Amino acid sequence: MHSLIQKAINQLNSNNYRGYFEEMDMIIPPTLSPKYQELKGFFVAGVKNEEFKEALNLFALEVDRSLYKD
Repeated sequence: MHSLIQKAINQLNSNNYRGYFEEMDMIIPPTLSPKYQELKGFFVAGVKNEEFKEALNLFALEVDRSLYKD
């Protein structure tokens, strides 16, 4: 797993959503940017529940897979 992805997940596990997005900002591939911006929009709108947290975790894993698929 990429170190930035691991840091983002660690931030999320500590309920530090801002820290999650700060880490993820540095690594989002262009192909996943629209989905990322949508998730970021939910955060800005104040969504912070377990379902959203799980969606962010799964997205981080998706980004990690996309980095290593080649």
